[in-house]
Amino acid sequence: MEGCTTLLKQALSYLSPSERKVAKYLLENPQDAVQHSITILAQESGSSTAAVVRLCKRLKFDGYSDLKLALAKEVYGNSPPSEGPFMFDLSKTDGAGSITSMMVDTVCESITSLKSVLSTRQVELAVEALANAEKILLAGIGASALAAMDMYQKLGRLGIYSSFPNEPDLQIVNACALNNKSVCIVFSYSGETKTMRQVAQQAKKAGAIIIAVTRVGGNSLSKLADIVLTVPDSEALYRQGATLSRLNQLVVVDILYSSLIVNKGDAGQFITATWKAVTHANSPGEKQKK
Repeated sequence: MEGCTTLLKQALSYLSPSERKVAKYLLENPQDAVQHSITILAQESGSSTAAVVRLCKRLKFDGYSDLKLALAKEVYGNSPPSEGPFMFDLSKTDGAGSITSMMVDTVCESITSLKSVLSTRQVELAVEALANAEKILLAGIGASALAAMDMYQKLGRLGIYSSFPNEPDLQIVNACALNNKSVCIVFSYSGETKTMRQVAQQAKKAGAIIIAVTRVGGNSLSKLADIVLTVPDSEALYRQGATLSRLNQLVVVDILYSSLIVNKGDAGQFITATWKAVTHANSPGEKQKK
């Protein structure tokens, strides 16, 4: 995982007071921090070693040494970190041209930030779980449902059967039918939607592996999940509707899909077969034969 400072900034408002002290120290004194042991870091930040460990766990680092390595790459690297969160101020626009420019620039910055907050290790674990699952349930409502639907059709292209009930209550019901050979992917930007928490809770009771696609910083859904695929905290400060969060979730879906193609030896055969099936079904010749 790279972009340690971006990840810390994104998570800052969600941390406990003791974790926040550590995060602020890391952000304000990165060059000193990379030289510190965990004990010295705890002392210098006015916190505790337990808080350092919790911060590392919350941010999905394997441990303090892993976090320190990611921070060192930035300290001694050449690329300045992105700030985020990303915010549209439509009051400052003067027409379609400026809106286009602002939208494209902000979307590019947000998606670039995804590299900083999305753990490669968590992606690998998600791909492994999906490749070995006997049952896959996808869940999401609102804008997050669009990402779930995209994942649903992409898994089908790979010959991987999954289910995505479009009724939230049915998502909960289907979660009850999972088992310890199942995977449940829950898409929820906030991570606090009651229905999505209920899906995760029922899937957990059934013994399934839970993959959460949610925003960085920790929330109720991420605490229930076994694997957390985080997207930037992009839309907490404005209310135009889900834009960046939806796009980032869709990029996560594409990352999983591409990784599964590499992981699954017969992926090409299924992609070709499904393309031919749909193309033939919609061709004029097929319609005439009917």
